[in-house]
Amino acid sequence: MNPAGRPAGLSARISAPISAPISVYVTEPVHPQAQALLARGARVDVGDEDVTPEELRRRVADVDVILSKTDPVPIDSRIIDAAPRLRLIARHGSGYSNVDVDHATNRGIVVTNTPGVNAVTIAEYTVGLMIAAARRLVPAASACRAGAPDRLGFLGRELSGKTFGIVGVGRIGREVVQRVSALGMRVLAHHPRPSARNLADLPLTLVDLGTLLEESDVVSLHVPLNERTRNLIGARELALMKPTAILLNLSRGGVVDERALYDALERRAIDAAATDVLAGEPVSASEPLLRLDNCLVLPHIASVTAEAQKAVAMAAVEEILRFSRGQALRHVVNPAALAATGRSSQP
Repeated sequence: MNPAGRPAGLSARISAPISAPISVYVTEPVHPQAQALLARGARVDVGDEDVTPEELRRRVADVDVILSKTDPVPIDSRIIDAAPRLRLIARHGSGYSNVDVDHATNRGIVVTNTPGVNAVTIAEYTVGLMIAAARRLVPAASACRAGAPDRLGFLGRELSGKTFGIVGVGRIGREVVQRVSALGMRVLAHHPRPSARNLADLPLTLVDLGTLLEESDVVSLHVPLNERTRNLIGARELALMKPTAILLNLSRGGVVDERALYDALERRAIDAAATDVLAGEPVSASEPLLRLDNCLVLPHIASVTAEAQKAVAMAAVEEILRFSRGQALRHVVNPAALAATGRSSQP
């Protein structure tokens, strides 16, 4: 065994092209063109998000690759350990909070994602959520369905001239900043990673999180879920926000303390919220936030456009095919595992 606990010779086997077709388990159907491309170079088994953990462990027992599409299907240590041949976990999307990356790394299993492919789609969606919350579009539409709405009861707010606070300015965040700036909004940004120094070309001012929360009329979250960002926005942070402020969560469930958010919205400590993600997904009819008329809850559809779904699926499949050919990978989440395989990543 080598120091990382992997069998000797594993990196040599992995770093070479795979002569036989690889075996891939896809957690649920992806775009048909991407799925067809994958099937030309691999043996493919396609599941669905309702698969039980027991069934999932059985179906991955002999696979080389898992293509993980849905966050609610966890690729945890039990799933990873049920797949002794597993060498790659390819995520369909930029997030990977459903994957036990540490355990994969310890097993010498590479994890990849597809960052930025859906950035435009999510940025457009972010602006749409902001406008929907500011203009109370969903409750107004519901009132129309009920008949005889009191139109003056849906008093909204203009966004031009207001302050937009963005937390996390990665590929998606950059697209968001460009769009809200075009609406005439002043942009404050808090970027928790060192790459903040690369934001000088954007029309924004970098500030600490507290200042952003205190001064922003809209706060939009675009960060991954990890131990640093879990419950990033809790009771203390919500208390810093203006009573007229809107909170948008385009990150992951768990970045916002949902119990604290419910309390703040119920007390009108902030004006409104719109969230595309929840700690527990898929969303249940019993979700408390659904009871609030100033909270818009969506079923994690920020990247669900025809264009984005095709682009993300193709990017994930192309990474799998590069892996099968022994080529450099483009988006590796855990470079420690990559180094153990003897591969390289593409800048």
